[in-house]
Amino acid sequence: MSFYRTILAAVAAAAIASPVFADDSAMQSSSATQSPSAAAAPAQGSSMSQPSASTESNAATTETKVNINKASAKDLMKVKGINASKARAIVAYRKKHGDFKSLDDLAKVKGFTKMKAEDMKAIEDQLTIE
Repeated sequence: MSFYRTILAAVAAAAIASPVFADDSAMQSSSATQSPSAAAAPAQGSSMSQPSASTESNAATTETKVNINKASAKDLMKVKGINASKARAIVAYRKKHGDFKSLDDLAKVKGFTKMKAEDMKAIEDQLTIE
């Protein structure tokens, strides 16, 4: 029984100490605090300009591309289709092999080697090399 307690304690300590889990909870709490105000805005305001302004800001954030050669793992996780382990693998590959010459080099990174072509294309559309 103590073996399982030890494993459970180790997993709990890793979850608490990991910045990836901390960032996820912070993002969830910030989105939770924003959604009630966003829901309250249409009920309070008589003009429809407020929701369209937020839609424009969301469109602007999705159009910005992440530079794969300069982004941190945290920045790479903002790309749809890249989770924490893939983001860390990209950073590790970049440290070991140097900057990416093209987006096709992404296929050499662990986690991307067996990815479908259409999924790779969707990710590459959100990335850039400068």
